[in-house]
Amino acid sequence: MRRRTWASIGIGATATLAATAVMSGALGPSGGSVGVLLTPSASATELTPFTGCEELRQWYVDAALPQVTPWGLGPGGPMVPYVSALRETEVQASAEAASPAATDRAVESGPTGTNVQEAGVDEPDLAKTDGTLVAHLRGRDLVLTDAEGEEPRRLSTLRLPRTLDGGELLLVGDRLVVLGTALEYWERPVPVDVIGPFPYGGQQGSTRALVVDVSDPTSPRIEHDSTFDGSLVSARQYGDVVRLVLSTATPAIDFVEPRRGRSPREAKAENQRLVRESDIEDWLPMVEADGSRSPLVECASVQHPDEASGYGTVTVVGFDPADPRDRRTTAVTTSSDLVYSSTDRLYLSTPHRRNSDVHAFALEGLDTSYVASGRVPGRARDRWSFSEHDERLRVATALGKDSWDPDENAVVVLEERGRDLVEVGRVGRMGIREQIQSVRWFGDVAVVVTFRQVDPLYTLDLSDPTAPRVVGELKIPGFSSYLHPVGGDLLLGLGQDASRTGRTRGAQAAVFDLADLADPRRLDTLAFGRSTEFAAGWDPRAFTYLADRRTALATMHDWNGRTRVVELAVGEDGRLSRGTTHPVAGREGYSVRTLPLDDGRVALVAGQAVQVIRPS
Repeated sequence: MRRRTWASIGIGATATLAATAVMSGALGPSGGSVGVLLTPSASATELTPFTGCEELRQWYVDAALPQVTPWGLGPGGPMVPYVSALRETEVQASAEAASPAATDRAVESGPTGTNVQEAGVDEPDLAKTDGTLVAHLRGRDLVLTDAEGEEPRRLSTLRLPRTLDGGELLLVGDRLVVLGTALEYWERPVPVDVIGPFPYGGQQGSTRALVVDVSDPTSPRIEHDSTFDGSLVSARQYGDVVRLVLSTATPAIDFVEPRRGRSPREAKAENQRLVRESDIEDWLPMVEADGSRSPLVECASVQHPDEASGYGTVTVVGFDPADPRDRRTTAVTTSSDLVYSSTDRLYLSTPHRRNSDVHAFALEGLDTSYVASGRVPGRARDRWSFSEHDERLRVATALGKDSWDPDENAVVVLEERGRDLVEVGRVGRMGIREQIQSVRWFGDVAVVVTFRQVDPLYTLDLSDPTAPRVVGELKIPGFSSYLHPVGGDLLLGLGQDASRTGRTRGAQAAVFDLADLADPRRLDTLAFGRSTEFAAGWDPRAFTYLADRRTALATMHDWNGRTRVVELAVGEDGRLSRGTTHPVAGREGYSVRTLPLDDGRVALVAGQAVQVIRPS
């Protein structure tokens, strides 16, 4: 009962169009959109494992039957709001890198060159380095470059399968893990009457994972190839362990449609019959590897909340690239498009009416074990609004009917008590009727930036988790959509200059002094003119900070398609100055990376080219 995904109009094309919409502003900066509700949200009640496959199958059937339409399951009729299921690595509106313990410490990139959210948790990217070898993706090509000499030298190019789309990399020892969307192609032309209308039933993404041996970088080889049912929500690396979070939204059932003499009423009745008579294999995600296809997760490893959570499944998969066939999986009958991970916890968040439900999992080796569930009031903008510290979860959240026009914003503190995530503290009344633009966590300190017409920058004291409080506020025009600690209680903000009425006027860098949390101050700014923006505002991987040189490398592009990497020097007194500007050929504004090398130089990766620069 499996249905092919059409490469021409399926998941790959949909993801490309959605990503384009984000870049053009058609989607909100954190990925919110108006679309279709594929799966209802979960409730924040304790998760319980299923006793067997028949109980699990009946759960799916009972949850799906009320949602069946003449077109199957999914958007066969009117469009209703939902939160976009774009991969979170493609849509990042506010950002932070590895959280330091205090505001006086600078933060640099992770060990493979990527500017990451949490120290010790690496993230996939378009380019990676071990300090001398640079690996990057250019379309279907995996390119390996020796960056140790005076000039970079290309060592090899590995052509990847044509059915892998939108790939990103993780570097684990002498292996690369290539992750992307799996596409399938029809071997013959698709009949026109099959193409329209779009067959939503059974249509969902698959994720392909390749393990590439690069121990000999002149001759890389693919040593393992797996395809997982489900769209990739998140991927993280913890030492030698890679953990994927996959979301399957609909069952693999060939639903009928109202055409060729079949009325909508008859089509709906037939689709209901197909759901009632479905097998468990139609609902559980599968994995294809070594020429065989098998269930990705056992029925006994699937858990559910007490309240019905829809017919979607979120599956967490852990594996070591050195032995990728040894997988550990767990799953939840829910939908989630927001994942945050520390070194020892993984949190799934799902919108639930005006709240967000959060499920916490413990991480140990390859295993992912359910711990507790809770509910956060309001909606978190993205994963950067989450932080774990001293075994407590802190969440910056927008309260009210509409997260894009919130009544107010708050920071909520939760801790694990048995199987519950219990709220122990909250501070609100930040940014009344304003959107959260960025959040930065520093152990017991947080900085929250909101914006509508002016930029209120709030400093928070979280040292008493039961009584968090706002201790300082700075109101200035414009806003910072990315915040980065540069040492000495200084914070670099990248965002937009704006008039007093809230009209943006182009990219702006600013330095803030946090030495006195009760009196945060802006020390200096640099403006870059109209129609410019920093890429770090939506993707923090387009930013690098070199602490020993007190220099930031920030990718900037303008509305004419021009891209450049700008060097920003931050003095110990907080003064900003512009260093060398590195133009990037072509329209590469969304794929430029700057990776620190072992010898103090930086590999600038853009498109097919790798050049080595020495920041001034």
